Amino acid sequence: MKIKDDLIYDLIFSEKVGYRIDISDYLDDIYLYEEFISEIKKVLKKSKVSIVKSSVLVDSKTAIWELKVKK
Repeated sequence: MKIKDDLIYDLIFSEKVGYRIDISDYLDDIYLYEEFISEIKKVLKKSKVSIVKSSVLVDSKTAIWELKVKK
């Protein structure tokens, strides 16, 4: 399992703008992905990082969150 705080740090301070995040790396139960995404969005909003594009691809084994941010 990866640490969610590392992901948040990367989303806020990295020079990257496009991300493809495998939510199963951060959660045991991938069906809680909506709560995970909501939590990350709240932190980004407080950090004045806006999400330009966001989509979630869900299958039986994983959920992939593709997003583009503007810093």
